[in-house]
Amino acid sequence: MSRVARLADGAGVVGAAFAALCCAGTPLIVSALAAVGLSFLRNDAILWPLMFASLAVALWGFGRGRAVHGSVGPLALATAGGAALVAGVVFIHGFPAKQVIWAGAAALVAATLWNLTLRRRCAAAPGGMAGMSARP
Repeated sequence: MSRVARLADGAGVVGAAFAALCCAGTPLIVSALAAVGLSFLRNDAILWPLMFASLAVALWGFGRGRAVHGSVGPLALATAGGAALVAGVVFIHGFPAKQVIWAGAAALVAATLWNLTLRRRCAAAPGGMAGMSARP
């Protein structure tokens, strides 16, 4: 499994969660952006594409992880978490949106940790990455 594929799920989750939480106006993120002079990034025209692209990278990484360990669980949890992020940012407004966004971000982080655990178990098993597909 290439280094890019190993890092894709985690990097995509970080990017998507950052964009969604920034859209939600999370004080810590908004303050940090202002402190480093990047307040202009708090714009839906920038954050929505960042969130969608990051989710695409993350889901691709989870798909590659599934090819390695054979479990669909992390991919399914990540898909549900990504759907919650999108719903919270695009369709739901007000206080409930923040709750849905936080739940989606938590699901994505849990899926990343689950995927990492399964990949490590598979690598430690006799024969290495036995479930690894032939695809590059």
